[in-house]
Amino acid sequence: VDVDGNDAASLDENGNVVQKSTRDYLTYEDFIFFMLSEEDKANEFSVRYWFTCVDVDGDDKLNNMEMRSFYAVQLHRMQCMGHEVVPFEDMLCQMMDMVKPANTEHLVVEDFLQPHCSQVSGALFDALFNVNKYVMFEQRDPFLERQKREDEFDTDWDRFACIDYNRLAMEEEQREEEAMEVDWVTMDEEEEDGDEYNSMGLSGSSEAPF
Repeated sequence: VDVDGNDAASLDENGNVVQKSTRDYLTYEDFIFFMLSEEDKANEFSVRYWFTCVDVDGDDKLNNMEMRSFYAVQLHRMQCMGHEVVPFEDMLCQMMDMVKPANTEHLVVEDFLQPHCSQVSGALFDALFNVNKYVMFEQRDPFLERQKREDEFDTDWDRFACIDYNRLAMEEEQREEEAMEVDWVTMDEEEEDGDEYNSMGLSGSSEAPF
């Protein structure tokens, strides 16, 4: 949110920057709002959140210069990660075709809130902020996309929360199984040490040799 790197931005309930504070950290509420906006870019609150991040000059319009400055970072990351580099012009042309803005010279927040943009509104913001998700979008499997549309989840956040909860549950179960294995190994080693101790006649029940 702090696009100038100087202050922490405060957001209203719609995800718009209303003031800047001197805080140089995220509160728990800030982090939750960020996570919701990052994992579900299809809702209005998230759209306004990311739109505000890109709108550096605060004129409520996204122009090519603003978007290009953010995309330059992702271009560098694509090169470092060995991905095929997508030029800015090609990316922007693709996004314009999907969003279909009222004015091709700039984008306004209402362009992203059109009914046909509900599932693609986050693609542009992924391209500008999250190269991994953008690459996944570029390489998406049509069959998996169809499954995604037909699954039980109403939002991307619901889907993310369920998948991540299951992942954490599996990791916890694996840790418990590993801990149990360590306990069994420890018990076996103690029994072996006890048997060796007794065979040497060193236990308390052994008779003295004299």
